[in-house]
Amino acid sequence: MIPAGPSGRGTSGGRVIANLLIVDDNQEHLDLMTEILRQEKKYNLFKATSGHEALEILAQEDINIVLLDVLMPEMDGYEVCRQIRKTHKMQPIQIVMISGFSQRSDLDELLQYGADDFITKPVAALELHARIRAAVIRWRNQARLIDDLRGESGTSGDGSKKAKLSSLVNENVHLRQEYQRVRQINEELERNCHELERLASFDPLSGLLNRRTLFHRIDVEIERATRLGFPLTGMMIDIDHFKPVNDNYGHQCGDMIIREIGERLSKTLRKYDYAGRYGGEEFFVLFPNTHSETAGIIAERFRREMEESSFTCGGESLYVSISAGIAQYDPAETPDKWINRADSAMYRAKQRGRNQVVLS
Repeated sequence: MIPAGPSGRGTSGGRVIANLLIVDDNQEHLDLMTEILRQEKKYNLFKATSGHEALEILAQEDINIVLLDVLMPEMDGYEVCRQIRKTHKMQPIQIVMISGFSQRSDLDELLQYGADDFITKPVAALELHARIRAAVIRWRNQARLIDDLRGESGTSGDGSKKAKLSSLVNENVHLRQEYQRVRQINEELERNCHELERLASFDPLSGLLNRRTLFHRIDVEIERATRLGFPLTGMMIDIDHFKPVNDNYGHQCGDMIIREIGERLSKTLRKYDYAGRYGGEEFFVLFPNTHSETAGIIAERFRREMEESSFTCGGESLYVSISAGIAQYDPAETPDKWINRADSAMYRAKQRGRNQVVLS
């Protein structure tokens, strides 16, 4: 047995609320979790570096919560959990498993072995505190129910009391499984919501913002630039000679080029820039907190990349260039006028021979 924490009262003036056993064969992880939980000053902490040692401590001490690593040599966390539930069947011990697993089948298995909750590696201090606090609440509630059953009058008989206790244990197992099922349903719903949001916000061909989301972002960045006094620059891009590409090579080739341009534009831009498909073969890019000269440097880098890249359509290689117009936002103008200035600069690039960037 290795006691690792305070006893009696914490320095904050509150009573120690639970005896907590931390089990992990990795000494570094064990020390880290001990140090995190010691900050609460609310637990009597015990440590074990193996499953056998953990069971010995449980036989000697009144442990309320077990923080148990899954992967350990000789006796893994599954077996330790099973032994705890078998030996301490009528005790409301809470078992929180530490696991690197994230697949549903793995987590279901943890619950079937008798775990009440789990925390994934790497262990974060905030989550660890939250999981242990939740375990304390469950332990107290279950202990109270068991005490109530044990305190009932003797008219029902010992057999009836044991049956009720056994029923309570089975019900807790069922509740743990239902909790995990609901939790995973919620996680799946959250993933689906994120996917629906992504589909609603992005152009499916180019992978850039769609027109609706692009205009919303334009409004947001204009408001921010006006409020904070930051510069804001926009760039209109058009693919040169795109109609002959569709006519000579087919729309599948044209779609492929739009898709490639979207991917390459995303890689060229900074993480706080925004690019959207304005329509057809036109794209609009927002450069927040950026003067037109800096935006011109980024645009020129992208123009050169396109000029030097080749695309294969129908077994033939072809080169595609772009023309771009850049305009820095003027707070005195409307958003439409600003976009039109970038568009006009792009058309001047076309008139001057294409494959170039023009600043408004």
